[in-house]
Amino acid sequence: MRFFRIYPPAIPTACALAVLLFSCPDFLAGASRSTTTETRLACSWEYDDNVFQESSGQMGSVAGLVSLFSRILFRYPASLTQFNCNIGYKDHYRLSEEETRRAGDILAYRLSLDSEKRFSANWFAGTETEFKQRHVYRKSELDLLSEEGYLRGSGKLYARRNLHHKDALTFSYRYSFFDFDTFKSFNYGAHSPSLKYSRNLSPRLTGSVSYTLTRRGYKREVFALDHQGSLVQLPIRQNDNHHQFDFSVGYSGAFLANFIYSLQNNDSNSYGFSYWNNRFIILLAGKLPRDFFLNAYLFFEIKRYSDKVSEPILIDIITGENDNNGAVIKLSKPLGPVWEGAATFSFYRNESSIRDLNFRKSLINLGLTCRF
Repeated sequence: MRFFRIYPPAIPTACALAVLLFSCPDFLAGASRSTTTETRLACSWEYDDNVFQESSGQMGSVAGLVSLFSRILFRYPASLTQFNCNIGYKDHYRLSEEETRRAGDILAYRLSLDSEKRFSANWFAGTETEFKQRHVYRKSELDLLSEEGYLRGSGKLYARRNLHHKDALTFSYRYSFFDFDTFKSFNYGAHSPSLKYSRNLSPRLTGSVSYTLTRRGYKREVFALDHQGSLVQLPIRQNDNHHQFDFSVGYSGAFLANFIYSLQNNDSNSYGFSYWNNRFIILLAGKLPRDFFLNAYLFFEIKRYSDKVSEPILIDIITGENDNNGAVIKLSKPLGPVWEGAATFSFYRNESSIRDLNFRKSLINLGLTCRF
C-alpha cells in the first residue's frame, strides 16, 4: 500500500510557489502579522443502509469515523494566507457474522494552501492549491469504483477587479488531475479557465454568473461506431470539452440561503460520453431556537446523453437519461466552550435508464467535535 506518492504536475507546484511570492514581500518589509490557529478533533458513528449503492439486495453497514482538522491563518495588512490539513479514518464493520461482504476501511489526507493579496484598492490576486489522497483497506472482492483509492490535486490562479457599485469581475485558471490506484482508464488531467461576474443586487441579496471551460485529457482510448453500427475502440486518447454556465443568487439575513443553477454540456470525441446536464442546488444555514444551528444542502440534476447504446460502456457512462438527487441536513448544537454535538441525515436517489444503476441510500451520522 502506498502511503505517500509524488505527482509531478507543474501548475499546482507553481500555485504553491505563488503563495510564497504573495506573502514574502510583506514578511521582508517587516509588515505586522497576526497568526490564528484552529484545531478540531471529531468522532462520529454512521449508518449507511446501501453501502454498495446496489439496485436490489442492498446491504447496510455501520462505521466509526475519526478526523483531525487544523488551520493556520497568516494575516498581513495586504494579504491573507491559510494552510489547512485534514486527516480522517473510517472503519466499517459487519452488522452480523453471517455477512460475507464488508465495505473497505478508508484513510484520507487532505492538504490545502490558499493566499490572496491586495495590489490596489480595486485589484486582488490569489492562488489556491489542494491535494487529497485516499487509501482503501480490506475492500470488497468486487471491483467497485466507490471503493477505489486515488490521488487528486488542483492548482488555481485568479485575479479579481472590483467595479463600481461593489460589482466584481474574476478571471481564473485551474489545473487539476485525478489518479486512481487501479482504474487507470479514469485518470485525467484538466485545464479550466473561467470568468465570473458578481453583483450586489440589494443590501442582503447578491447574484453572479460565470462560465467555465474544462478541457480533460483521459488515459483511456476512444470508442467509435464502425460501418455496421458496432462499437470499436480506436488508438486515440479521449478528450472532453466541458462547458458550464453557473447562475447563483444568495441571501444573507436572519438566515443564509443560496440558489445555484448549472447548465453543463460535455462534448467528447468518444462515442457515448457526450451529454447535457441541468443541476439545481439549494444551500440553507441558520440559527434555530435553543442554540441549534441548521445546515442544509439539496440538489437535483437531469442528465441526458447525446449518443445511444444499449449498455453502459464503462461504469460512469449511462447513455439515455439519468436523474440524480439528494439532500444533506445537519443539526448541530454547542455543548460547552469547546464541545459541539451534531446529527447529519443524508438521502440520495439515482434513477437511470440502465436498471442496474438505479439505487437509493440513506445515511445517519451522529458526531461529537472538540475545538482546541
